[in-house]
Amino acid sequence: VEERMEGLAPNICAIVGASIAARMLGLAGGLAELSKIPACNLQVMGQVKQNASSRGGMGAASAAAVLAKSNGNASSSTSSHNAGPHTGLIGECELVRKCPSYMRRKVVKAVASKLALATRVDYVLAQRGNTNRVAEAGNNFRKQITDKIAKWDEPEKAQVVKALPKPDLQTKKRRGGKRIRRMKERFEETELMKQANRRAFSAKIGEYGDDAMGMTLGMLDTKEGGKLRHSAEKRAMRKSNTKASRKRAAAMQNVSGGNPSQGTGGIAGGAASGLASSMVFTPVQGLELVNPNANKDRVREANMKWFKEDAGFKSALPKGS
Repeated sequence: VEERMEGLAPNICAIVGASIAARMLGLAGGLAELSKIPACNLQVMGQVKQNASSRGGMGAASAAAVLAKSNGNASSSTSSHNAGPHTGLIGECELVRKCPSYMRRKVVKAVASKLALATRVDYVLAQRGNTNRVAEAGNNFRKQITDKIAKWDEPEKAQVVKALPKPDLQTKKRRGGKRIRRMKERFEETELMKQANRRAFSAKIGEYGDDAMGMTLGMLDTKEGGKLRHSAEKRAMRKSNTKASRKRAAAMQNVSGGNPSQGTGGIAGGAASGLASSMVFTPVQGLELVNPNANKDRVREANMKWFKEDAGFKSALPKGS
């Protein structure tokens, strides 16, 4: 069978050899069936599954080994058993066995892809009825595989430091018009921004490091650049408008003898004296002392009247009613 393979499928034999080509044809069932198998399946065709029987030598691998020993070629027959996962009969070909071990998976894939093309070439030649079939396509595919293996085996080239290109110092022409002018006016730096970005020499402004943090105003905050005036915001004091606050204000007005229009304490101009809790100046009596604890004493007396232990029951209604 191997002798007739050169005439039946010369392109397949040129890539993997006549022996492996005959075994692959036998597994596929013919050249037509082999040409329909994709490259991914050709890669694992004839693979021996790793199980207990195959590892013990009781499977198909043992039979292949016995057959090979009888033919005097035991090393090539057992190579498929030790070729590794995802590797079938293609792992026994010369291209895979001669390559380094670290790239055998890549070489098996490359051989399977070219072998799928070679099988279709041989099938087309057989369909045409050509008797003188040549292995021109197979030899080209084998040369491509060997070139790939040589390229993969080359050491990596050292990284070359390239010089920087010559800078282009010419200004590029930009499109003008209303749109560009408006964009320039929008992002144009104002005089205020220019003064804020400038710094005065021998002028200490703020604390150390404020200038580097951008917390100063540059020339705007100096005499040379023009003192920046900040407008003071006038805020009215918030006055509480609760019932207790109104009652407290009325009590203070009654004690001080003033009127609400003149402010707390009845002093002209509406200014508060600041001593309403203990001492008040009135226009009629002058200096007047006020007991700050009078209100607390009044609350304490009411509590003792109504809530002491021997208070008993008293009516909350007025006496006249």
